[in-house]
Amino acid sequence: MTISNVLTLQEFLQRHPWPEDWARRGSIQNYLYTYELDTTPDKLWPYLADVSAFNKLIGLSQMNFTEKDGKAYGWSKTPVGLLAWEELPWEWDYGRSIAHARLYHKGNFKVFRARYIIEALGENRLRLTVYFGLVSGNLLGKITGGIYLKSLREKYRKAFATLIPYIQKQQKLLLTSRPITFPPEIEERMKKAGENLKSQGVAPALAQKVTDLIRNAPEEDLVRIRLKPLARDWTLDDKELLETFLRATREGLFNLTWDVICPHCRGVRAEIGSLGQLPEKGHCTVCQIDFDATASNALEVTFHAHPSIRRVEKRLFCAAEPATKPHIRIQKTVQPGSEISLPTLLREGRYRLRIQGTRIYNLLDVEEKLKESRVNWPDNLKEGQLKAGLFPTVVLANRSSGPKTFVLEENQADQDTLRPVDLFSFQGFRDLFSQEALAADIKLEIGVQTILFTDLVGSTKFYETEGDTVAFAEVRSHFLKAYEAVREQGGAVVKTIGDAVMAAFAHPVDAMKAAVELQKYFNGKNPGTRLRLRVTLNAGSCLAVNLNSNIDYFGNTVNLSAKIQSVAGAGQVGFTEWVYNDPEVRQYLEAEKLPVEKQDFEMKWAKRTIPVYRVEVK
Repeated sequence: MTISNVLTLQEFLQRHPWPEDWARRGSIQNYLYTYELDTTPDKLWPYLADVSAFNKLIGLSQMNFTEKDGKAYGWSKTPVGLLAWEELPWEWDYGRSIAHARLYHKGNFKVFRARYIIEALGENRLRLTVYFGLVSGNLLGKITGGIYLKSLREKYRKAFATLIPYIQKQQKLLLTSRPITFPPEIEERMKKAGENLKSQGVAPALAQKVTDLIRNAPEEDLVRIRLKPLARDWTLDDKELLETFLRATREGLFNLTWDVICPHCRGVRAEIGSLGQLPEKGHCTVCQIDFDATASNALEVTFHAHPSIRRVEKRLFCAAEPATKPHIRIQKTVQPGSEISLPTLLREGRYRLRIQGTRIYNLLDVEEKLKESRVNWPDNLKEGQLKAGLFPTVVLANRSSGPKTFVLEENQADQDTLRPVDLFSFQGFRDLFSQEALAADIKLEIGVQTILFTDLVGSTKFYETEGDTVAFAEVRSHFLKAYEAVREQGGAVVKTIGDAVMAAFAHPVDAMKAAVELQKYFNGKNPGTRLRLRVTLNAGSCLAVNLNSNIDYFGNTVNLSAKIQSVAGAGQVGFTEWVYNDPEVRQYLEAEKLPVEKQDFEMKWAKRTIPVYRVEVK
């Protein structure tokens, strides 16, 4: 790694001058450092964007942040005294630049601003320009601030020397933490919890790994545990880890929370300890929006180390907005009457454009085959769709009388989010947390689900000929088999209705596999049971509601799945067109050599006819 001055300080200040209001507040000091690193902008970005971890690496003091009236405020106890400030909204352009500023109201400083500029130099080399600017309110601030900012040159050099091996291997930066010593009674609790997990079927190595996580993980890894990324890091199946954490929560190792998430910045607006306390509405002061807290993308399930085992403090060393909002590729405030052109590193995909504080979205499709390399984005762009080729230049134009913050973000939902529906359709959750229920007036959107209903064929006659005692034993064995088949395919039994079962699955093919498995068992030839079933399936959007203090599913999807039972007989599975059109379902039916029969189903309540399908399992 070599250091070279390419962009001079004078050139930098010409491109990024001090605002006049800030410059008048005191004595200005400017520092510009340049580093050349053996990596690429894409690989460097996650480490550079996580300024909090980087600041911890170089030894900065802990910072604390609060939000009030849509603004962020910070304070920190430093070697030069207590500092308190307003944290201005960060600006960044993925893989190219990061900028932020603070306006102090306590301490010897008035204004601080910083900027990173990344330039690719070759296939695996880049230049990083680091700028710091400080306005001091007195001589002491000028002296101490100057000493500190000058020291950062060498601290950054050492930090990058530490980081490069992690960056090149794309490994998580491991920051040393203070060794944790637990009292004997806590050690005994964790030991007993680990033994209980193993007795409940958790693999010994995984039970040990979970307790070791509480023992040894740095605080930042325990503040908010997201299971999907953790499962990926541990190379485990999502559902295996979910079941383990649910059991560990019952053992008192963790707390589970239902986090209300802003759909724009994806920040946590509230941590709710029980489903019954979920609000209908959420508010994000930073994004200046109200939102529906019952929408499918507004809630995330996370885990936290139980405070009676290990009390974890959320320790920050910077606000680090780009790291907390990785889905946002560009965030830029444009002054009134101004226009800014930003070359981007946007690859093929779909993106959303929005102005902060508004709910109007525009879609941008970036496609390799397209030639257009410029995207014009005025602040009054109406809802619509834009297209461009790879790495387009985005032109931000603010024609209004006030500043506007432009946000360009990935359009897809966060794939690492554990949604409530992931628990509702998971048998382990329903078994272990049966007391969880929504408030009576809450209807929670859970997205698309596949609903399965079973129905005993000829049950009335069976009850009359066999008597209640024999019938009860047979029906109970049917329930046990249904639970087993549903669970094996990753679904969950929502409820039983008389002698029928209602279950839910995330994927249609899993529901179909469970249905076929049930029909293979209740085939009329099995000496273990004399019962025959019909099974029906439908897929579509559902709502989760509270029914009899349990989590139930409601809506047209559920209703239609029950209604089409009239098309299936003993040994048959009936299903709707939505299920039939799923490619995995068709592949499975072909592999099982189950011919599909199509017929019409009259929806009398809707006065129309729809196609339905059925297969017979022999």
